Amino acid sequence: MPAALTRRERDALVRQLRELESQLYPDESARAPSRRESALLWESWYSVTAEYADRLPRIVMGACPFTSAPLVRAFDPFGLDGPFWWRDRPFAIDEPDPPAHFRVLLGALSLGGRTPAETVDEVIPGPDVPFVVPQLLDLPEMRAVIMRLELETGDVAYPISYWSTEAIPGELLHQPWLRQELWIDHDGGAGWMISTEPWDFELSPWIEREKLYWFEPGSARPFGRADERPCPFLGLPGDRRPQSLAGGERALLDLPDGEMIEPFPTDE
Repeated sequence: MPAALTRRERDALVRQLRELESQLYPDESARAPSRRESALLWESWYSVTAEYADRLPRIVMGACPFTSAPLVRAFDPFGLDGPFWWRDRPFAIDEPDPPAHFRVLLGALSLGGRTPAETVDEVIPGPDVPFVVPQLLDLPEMRAVIMRLELETGDVAYPISYWSTEAIPGELLHQPWLRQELWIDHDGGAGWMISTEPWDFELSPWIEREKLYWFEPGSARPFGRADERPCPFLGLPGDRRPQSLAGGERALLDLPDGEMIEPFPTDE
């Protein structure tokens, strides 16, 4: 694995991507690139995105509540303008192999009231505060683990990992954190779905049921009800609705209500 990006190196790669995109998609007053120029620009674009994806820091974002094995994932802690955060991320990330019981990673992000001026492409980071999806926790032997990560911007991310000792079919899970849909293999073919299962921000009952745990950086294992210590994620201030960050602005979206999304709506 190549060395993780420094802040300066990461910012330089993000600037290169923006410059390449401005040449690939010039405004109406600028000359469009020739076919050869376009091919060379795309070659550079793929090279930059590959370096960015390969050199993102890999950090602990949770731990298995059954075995305490850490969940290590790629993460961009430097700002929401990085393509790691984009809803329409234009590349795949080669993630480290997760522990055997890991099922899906969700999350939340608190901006602390600041305006996300650096955002251009849309980011869908979840609500301000941690939550659980009851439908997921009702699956066989499912547990959730919340963690806190601080970005260099001062924003606070809350990765929420889900774990089960049972095999769970992909169609019963949820689209991952920052993604709009979940791609699954079904009956020999690939397809996608969007979970709209409701969220629950009242965490205490799930802790009492020993369905919800929390993990602190440097800890040997997740904590839970049996530890008789206060959970740091209860009653946090913030909006309890999904966020959309784009063009330097923040908008609040409707909460999921369980209603199925029609991917190809028709006008009646």
